[in-house]
Amino acid sequence: MSIINLIKTSVYSLKSHKLRVFLTMIGIIIGISSVITIMSVGNGLKVKVNQSMADTSANKINVNFEPENKDADLTLIEPFSKSDPYYLKTVAGVEKAEVSKDVGGMGGFSSGDASYFDKKAYIMLEDYDGKEINVKYGRSFKKSENDKKLIILAYKAAEKLFKSPQNAIGCGITVNGVIYEVTGVLEKEGVFALTGEPSYISKESKENMNTDTTISSLDVYIKAGEDKDKVFENVKKMLVVAHPNLKGEYKLQDPQAATKIFGQIIGYLTAFIALISGISLFVGGIGVMNIMYVSVTERKREIGIRRAIGAKPKSILLQFLIEAIMVTGLGGLLGILFGFIFCKIIGIFMPFPPVMSGASVIGATAISVIIGIIFGIIPAINASKMDPIKAIYN
Repeated sequence: MSIINLIKTSVYSLKSHKLRVFLTMIGIIIGISSVITIMSVGNGLKVKVNQSMADTSANKINVNFEPENKDADLTLIEPFSKSDPYYLKTVAGVEKAEVSKDVGGMGGFSSGDASYFDKKAYIMLEDYDGKEINVKYGRSFKKSENDKKLIILAYKAAEKLFKSPQNAIGCGITVNGVIYEVTGVLEKEGVFALTGEPSYISKESKENMNTDTTISSLDVYIKAGEDKDKVFENVKKMLVVAHPNLKGEYKLQDPQAATKIFGQIIGYLTAFIALISGISLFVGGIGVMNIMYVSVTERKREIGIRRAIGAKPKSILLQFLIEAIMVTGLGGLLGILFGFIFCKIIGIFMPFPPVMSGASVIGATAISVIIGIIFGIIPAINASKMDPIKAIYN
């Protein structure tokens, strides 16, 4: 019997037991949809990480100081001076150096004539460079306001200081001794926020911040083609010479390397969770094997008659194997469809959309077929080895 005829016969056989086939597919559908959903969420998280670091220069390193005494106050140690960025420009391989923009302070707030400095919130400041930001309450900056001390406050900071973020608009907050007027409050980033929520001030305001605050880190930009580690060692030597009495060590933080490591961790966690979810595929495979054994038992007489009129064992084997692959294959396609639907639903409640990759779809399809082969081969072999006489008169 040709492959086409075997497929037609298999389809006819499955259509005559629709409910049984559907119930058998449930395990495969659940397993494939779970794996697809988890992999898509993991891919979406990776994309979110890459996007969050998109503004980070590939040639930038962050230099900070780690004192021997872990409990030491950096404001008393003063590991960096205002002149360090100027001298670091002379180090071979350094393009420029500047005080890190990722600085912040504890901000109290004032409203009208009253000041309430008992309420505190950590404020991570960034200078506003005109990029698109999502302002939930109030407004963004105007071009004419670059020289004014205005701030667009992070949602969590506004919530902590003012209880209701809407109340922050028009009020003043103090950061590092400087008072800023709140013009807007950002959208809430959610529980999956990958970095601290920044608050934005104008670039001129950032440059004119209270310079009496302690410099906690420096951003050093490496020239293209230079070895980061080698340049850092030279930077480190110059800082040690400039601050000889400090007890501790200057450390390197490479944002790009951190992003890469974080992406790998996400990948490992996603694969592990997907593997756990894949247990349902094994259960589904057992169900397929069970139903194929039942089918072989019920169709002994059919198998015996076909063998008696000349059907080869290979044809019997292929027919039952095709039926098993059809069951798991169709279950896999439905699992992919449900996985796509789940991803769309999950995306509504998450700060980043799950990303379903072509590789995961192809992989899920291949897994479905492989499950059909693995769990359908033994019942198919048993059917092909039946004695025709015994099968007919059983």
